[in-house]
Amino acid sequence: MAETAAGNDFEEAARQAASALGRIVEWSMPATRWRAVVAAVEAVGQSWRAGDGERLRLAAARLALAGPRLVATRHEDDPLVPAPAEVHERSNVLITEILSRSRSDWPTSRAEGGDDRDGGGA
Repeated sequence: MAETAAGNDFEEAARQAASALGRIVEWSMPATRWRAVVAAVEAVGQSWRAGDGERLRLAAARLALAGPRLVATRHEDDPLVPAPAEVHERSNVLITEILSRSRSDWPTSRAEGGDDRDGGGA
């Protein structure tokens, strides 16, 4: 039962991450704000590769918080620009990886050896 719960947690975290990554294409922000998005996308990728559902959930939240603010401040007089090409590409790659992976392949936990994505297992 614990394995199923852990798998469901990872599945939900993966859905949240894919959803957050999918919103990037809609964002326009000052160029300086995209650095935080780059770091957040990298955190999503690292968490995904590690098979760590909790870290993936936190990385998805970090990404959402790095996005455009709902209320403009006086410091945001800089022109708004869409996502840089590398951010757009990296987010698309991660979305594809997350959505194309079958549910049965999702790790139940790191401790149980669920992170054998490279095929280098026993």
